[in-house]
Amino acid sequence: MNFIDRFDFYFILVLICSICVLLFIISGLSISYQEAILYFSDDNITSKLARLSTNIFGVNDYTFRIPNIILFALNLTLIYLISNRILTHKIDSILCVIIYSLLPGAIMQGVLLNQSSIILFVVLLICYIEIAYNKIAYPILIFCIFLGPSIFMLFLALFLYAIISKKIYTAIFALICFSINMYMFGIDVSGKPSGKFLDVISSLALLYSPPLFIYYIYTLYRNITKEKKNLLLYVSVCSLVVGILLSIRQNVDKEIFLFMSLCGIPLMIKQFLSDIRVRLPMFQNSYKNRFLIVFVFLVLEASILILSKYLYLIVENPNKTFLNSFYIAKEISMQLKEKNISRVSINDKTMQKRLEFYGIKNGGQPLKKVNKNGNIIIEYHGKVVARYAI
Repeated sequence: MNFIDRFDFYFILVLICSICVLLFIISGLSISYQEAILYFSDDNITSKLARLSTNIFGVNDYTFRIPNIILFALNLTLIYLISNRILTHKIDSILCVIIYSLLPGAIMQGVLLNQSSIILFVVLLICYIEIAYNKIAYPILIFCIFLGPSIFMLFLALFLYAIISKKIYTAIFALICFSINMYMFGIDVSGKPSGKFLDVISSLALLYSPPLFIYYIYTLYRNITKEKKNLLLYVSVCSLVVGILLSIRQNVDKEIFLFMSLCGIPLMIKQFLSDIRVRLPMFQNSYKNRFLIVFVFLVLEASILILSKYLYLIVENPNKTFLNSFYIAKEISMQLKEKNISRVSINDKTMQKRLEFYGIKNGGQPLKKVNKNGNIIIEYHGKVVARYAI
């Protein structure tokens, strides 16, 4: 192992294990309705990449998620590179990538077709260039203008960072980019307050796991009050604060606003390790115990997400579970094809759209969900989870 640093080898090992976990989750998933809408209807970079992947490799649950897996790998690599720059020891960077790979939000980015993965990638890339080379990646920032409306938070963070750092030209550039992005896409702040604040907070807690989210907020507060700051910190703070503020008035796009805050994980690990190392050994146990609690909750929530298909075994009424949004459709299409049926009519428009991805078109014989009997029966681990009749 002379040609590679042993910690780089550990990182590659974590990366490979993480990708294997994603592939395991994808093996049981069906396309969701939101993914189907994104795949068939939207004309953004994410949907174009998914369609390109399926055109090259064929249509299945793995191929249309290939861009997400690649972006997950790139994001994890950038987290590692950023950690190497801001953390004291390389072993700290390994801890950081392990924590990141266990985050429910990061796992969801890797397995579900979404726009947030590519936005997080460009944000991490820009922050890495600023941390590693003390340069602002102006060409990438110009490209970001056209990514969508939610990227305005990056320009807002850059503007605040430039003002605090007394970089006037950078502040002007950020303001111009912000203005162009708002002119092209805008953001709806009209209407009456809709009270989505608690919804966003609960989503954030699930995104990070509740104990880790609390510590993450503490980390950002501690870092923002210190003298030495970087763009990574401002992006993390802005994505959380702006998302929460907007949620008071309206329903925000949680997929973008909240997932962008994942970039600040290295700052949290740095704060945690600093809290331990500045204290004498006899005073470190309480901090280690806190981390253990956070880590256990994180592993537990990640395990539930990874093994979510097994939740059907403990659900009393599988027909009324949210899990159906991510399962069942693939198995229905397989059984229909076994019966040489390529067209069905179903009242559930969400299922109709999902079946379309697997080659089952609209029209033809009616397909109805039933509670008993049925000739399309879906079983998971020996338990019947859905019945349909043709």
